[in-house]
Amino acid sequence: MTELKYTDLELIPGKIDAAIKFYKDRQVRLSKSKKPLNEDIDERIRTLQKLYWTIKDHEEDFVTAAFKDYHRSRNETINIELVPLYNAILELIERVPKEIKPKTLKVGTMTHRFGKTVLEKIALGTVLLISPFNFPILLALEPLAGAIACGNSLIFKPSELTPECAKLMEKVCQETFEPGQVETVQGSIDETTVLLDSGKFDKIFYTGSPAVGAIIAEKAGKSLTPCVLELGGKSPVFVTKNMPKSKLDTAVRRIFFGSFGNSGQICVAPDYVLCHESIYEEFVASCEKILKEFFPSISSETEYTHLIHEGAVERINTVLDSTKGQKIIAGHSEKLPARCIPPILLTNVSWDDASMQGENFGPILPIMKYFDLDEAIDNVVSKHDTPLVQYIFSSSTNEVDHISTRIRSGACVVGDTIIHVVIPEAPFGGVGNSGYGSYHGSYTFRAFTHERTVFKQPFWVDFLLNVRYPPFASSKTKIMRATMENKPNFDRNGCKTYSLKIIGLMILSSVFLGFYLTGESNGLD
Repeated sequence: MTELKYTDLELIPGKIDAAIKFYKDRQVRLSKSKKPLNEDIDERIRTLQKLYWTIKDHEEDFVTAAFKDYHRSRNETINIELVPLYNAILELIERVPKEIKPKTLKVGTMTHRFGKTVLEKIALGTVLLISPFNFPILLALEPLAGAIACGNSLIFKPSELTPECAKLMEKVCQETFEPGQVETVQGSIDETTVLLDSGKFDKIFYTGSPAVGAIIAEKAGKSLTPCVLELGGKSPVFVTKNMPKSKLDTAVRRIFFGSFGNSGQICVAPDYVLCHESIYEEFVASCEKILKEFFPSISSETEYTHLIHEGAVERINTVLDSTKGQKIIAGHSEKLPARCIPPILLTNVSWDDASMQGENFGPILPIMKYFDLDEAIDNVVSKHDTPLVQYIFSSSTNEVDHISTRIRSGACVVGDTIIHVVIPEAPFGGVGNSGYGSYHGSYTFRAFTHERTVFKQPFWVDFLLNVRYPPFASSKTKIMRATMENKPNFDRNGCKTYSLKIIGLMILSSVFLGFYLTGESNGLD
């Protein structure tokens, strides 16, 4: 692994100015086009197509870079990073025309009825994108592609903890984009601080920890810069008394897929299991069996992702040294590489266990026994509220509804784990401590554009609207209220009422129906 060269602090303001200038110059150029919208859409699509093929051309380079950074499994780099990224870019290309073209809104008020109301999605300007280490490619280039699809320029700050991926992504950006369209800043805290303190961005998109997210939100607030914060959280798994025992093995496989994939370094990883006492022993037995099935013997040669750095190893080892739970460890050779920790189950843990104090973000899975569902939910809400996702394994719809109604979460998945993240039509984002804002599919266009209302009023309607002009009189007020104020369809007790307009329509309909039926009757005679 070669050292990552950080961007000179003195050069960062120039990069920010270059990105801002690119956006403004592009808007000036488009404004002079005969068909600015069509040209704009064509340019965005062509740029995304170029990005797609540039990434494709460097696919093996990305696999190699991720392996060098943290012994990333080839399977995981391809199947849970690159393939979802390819699909996301193709989805954006398909969506650009229909998302960006203005939409005419149907309005009912007399004041606006004869005008034209249009909703436009306009580019925000220049976006700051700060990406994480755990999915260094997908969680960097997907929002980057989204910002480009929405017509923005960017400052891109990849994670310094995955230097090989960071350098390769900078190379991809240089090969794909025009100077100023995407400017890459390499670095850590100092470089990020310079970016945030500039106060020149139109949006900040950050993926990472709640602690850093709070700092970014505070700094962004000084310049009224809106943010999307994709944060983490301690995501629970409920295995209830209504989970069929015949399906336990399948449930465990799905839980392990989320918990131990990427060596547990996934923001939506199942962080701990709450299992009902009636099936607890069977569940733990199934966990032991599937652990041997998935990881019979991990060695230095096994295709198994390692932890990102020594600090992460120390953090996990501290939990393992302090836990009072019983450890069930996956099979492994005696000597493993320094950053390789095999999957470990922690059974019979309690809420005050070391593994239950914060997000584990590693290959350990605490399993707790619960007796009363509401008591378990109370503990989730009081100790680890608003997780990024909650997972529920139960065959009872009422039970699922009960849990999901009480626990606020960014998402809720029933019967599986983590795969909701790659549903292209659904938003991905947190709530409360797990973040705010969302993206994916059409929600990406909400994240990186401003929805602007454009209203065009013809001059000829002024004779209908002149009651709004002074001098005012009671007659004008009555006319304005009669034409503008809507009436409720309920009374003070909540009972349904009918407006005079509806009653009139019902009477007219009855009269016409009567005439029609009378005529039909006469015709039969």
